[in-house]
Amino acid sequence: MTQIKSRPGQRRSFGTMHYHYLTIEQRESLEKLIRSRVHGASQLATALERLRQPDYGTCIECAKDVDYARLQADPFALHCLACSRLPVATKT
Repeated sequence: MTQIKSRPGQRRSFGTMHYHYLTIEQRESLEKLIRSRVHGASQLATALERLRQPDYGTCIECAKDVDYARLQADPFALHCLACSRLPVATKT
């Protein structure tokens, strides 16, 4: 079961949740983008598995949505723009 932080000290589970805020069309577009950028079977499999997870597009630090434009620029982004700018030492 995948878990991410929802608030400091708490965790939110996505084990039975349906896909997050991204539409089917957005996910298909991101899959094409991933396929065009990834070289190597194992790296591609890992990237596509991440895309299929219900929490894909959710920041792993603050649990807010990662903007679709950010995902288009970097489909491997794990953080929202605000959290990606935090110094590494302050991330938990």
